Amino acid sequence: MLFLQYLTAGVVTGCFLILATIGFSLTRQVEGFLNIAHAELLGIGAFATWWLNASQGWHILIAGPAAVVFTALVGLGIARTIYDPIRSRGPAVLLITSTGVAFVIGGAIDALVGTGIRTLDIGLATSYKPFGIRITDYQIIVVALAAAVSVSLALFLNRTRIGLAIRGRAVNPELAASRGVDVATTSRVTWLLSSGLAGLAGVMLAVIATLTTDLPFAQILQILAVAILAGLGSLYTVIASGLIIGIAMDVSVYWIPAGYRPLVAFSIVIIVLLFRSEGLAGRRAA
Repeated sequence: MLFLQYLTAGVVTGCFLILATIGFSLTRQVEGFLNIAHAELLGIGAFATWWLNASQGWHILIAGPAAVVFTALVGLGIARTIYDPIRSRGPAVLLITSTGVAFVIGGAIDALVGTGIRTLDIGLATSYKPFGIRITDYQIIVVALAAAVSVSLALFLNRTRIGLAIRGRAVNPELAASRGVDVATTSRVTWLLSSGLAGLAGVMLAVIATLTTDLPFAQILQILAVAILAGLGSLYTVIASGLIIGIAMDVSVYWIPAGYRPLVAFSIVIIVLLFRSEGLAGRRAA
């Protein structure tokens, strides 16, 4: 029964990692670099939710969406003012710059929020015990949101004109531009989507965890593990990778101390890459 409890917790962790990584992977494929500052966008979403809810008295159902919109606009603003002017210098410069942006955002959050722990004003989670396995209503929300976001994003990328344009730009930017794809518009939509998804993951982080200012940046290692394991593949490989990493980390606690959870995540990544150098995707998917 204890093993099943860890397995359930792993599914919840995996669903959170899906929310946290989908936007990161979208930026990676469309914009062509690893945006390390993505983790701090989670922090913006989390602490914006906390400020609106706990300090300003907004209901979580209003504070959460407002924080997501705010994070999306911040992410777009950063992209337009910092990343776009240096895009021609290549992905390595963008990667290093994004690391600097992450530290700036983290420092700003430290200065505005201060030290200590923060919690939302949403009451204690309600626990359920189906088949003797404990799960809370907040954990159920994380799983439901991950499923809803995955389905919605898949429909958007496959059924809408702008979604198909984003996919085309991700596969071959030059060919997409020559076929009339508006590169500027797809870039803006990509940043709004990826940053908004980071904000949503931040809202869920605030709901299920006790917030500290160093917590958001701590998520980047797990986000990188999921993204590397997925490779440059489709949305579905990101979903599979998130669940694999989440379940493996939490189930491993059944045998080894919890402090080794990150080690388990990267051990899986290394093992997979030894046999599939491009991750689970095996190739760059359209």
